[in-house]
Amino acid sequence: MMKLQNLKSGKNDITFKSQGLNLSAHLYTPEGFDSNGSYPAIVFSSAFNQVKEQTGAVYGPDLAERGYVMIVFDHIGYGDSEGEIRNNENAFVKIESIRDAVSFMGTLPFVDRDNLFGIGVCASGGYMALTATTDKRLKAIASVSGMMGNKASYFEAMDRETVTALIARQNAGRQKAYETGVVEYVDALGMGAEVEAVKNGATPSEGYDYYMTKRAGAETYPNYSHLSPSFMLEAPMLADATSYAPYLYTPYIGIIGEKAMEPASGVLMTGPLTKTFFDKASDPKQFVEIEGASHVDLYDRDEFVSRAIDAMDGFFKKHGGAQTKAQP
Repeated sequence: MMKLQNLKSGKNDITFKSQGLNLSAHLYTPEGFDSNGSYPAIVFSSAFNQVKEQTGAVYGPDLAERGYVMIVFDHIGYGDSEGEIRNNENAFVKIESIRDAVSFMGTLPFVDRDNLFGIGVCASGGYMALTATTDKRLKAIASVSGMMGNKASYFEAMDRETVTALIARQNAGRQKAYETGVVEYVDALGMGAEVEAVKNGATPSEGYDYYMTKRAGAETYPNYSHLSPSFMLEAPMLADATSYAPYLYTPYIGIIGEKAMEPASGVLMTGPLTKTFFDKASDPKQFVEIEGASHVDLYDRDEFVSRAIDAMDGFFKKHGGAQTKAQP
């Protein structure tokens, strides 16, 4: 049990339970934090394969400066959290852990439940939206560089033969793990291959620049890995937030980098995915395009992160409070 008297202003190392496992988390609190006070709060879920020390550690201090208590955590099997299979991007397991983080925040006496919000980055943008569709404890949510449409990213982006072959490879990985008891870990995003290409003069993608260098790679964050189970894609392919966008019924702000609308951005085009989700989403909603920013710029570039936080802060202040309580 967390001792409230031990909490301090700034970053606090804590744990909470999710699905019977201990999850490692950082709880960011405002300057002059008083456990007898009342604060708006945020559950932050990080990008694909990330650990809490990466993007969450950029957003947490800034949001705490603005008066929020924010939790960012290592999902099951990631970073310092428990979980036998490591780095498994199981969308539905992650959604359950987001719900458990919401529940945990609701137990803290200094959290104002009428001002409890969610932020999801990249893949977690879609997971946060799916969570909020059936979890009205979240009074408003934000996606940042959100992967909001996995049906479009996989099934609609590939022909039948290609997507079936992709799925078959995932299934073979699962079968092998079941039969041998050994999970094979693979370079799902091709980062390892890109390391060699860059050595030979290729221009690095922005994903490489973030995940495979000192900027945010394992050299800086040793508990991060770019490797995933060979069956990792089976669940995320089914997690399509856009299909449920008309039924979100929770205030939503979608934030993208201007360059994420461009086909040559070097990553999945999260700009169009977010815009499609936004167009279909229920009101109230807001779409924000950060000028000059790319998809990954919104992970850690202070200039762009501060503008994203400005937008979220204003949106949360507008849509939090008793006005969002469910009507009888």
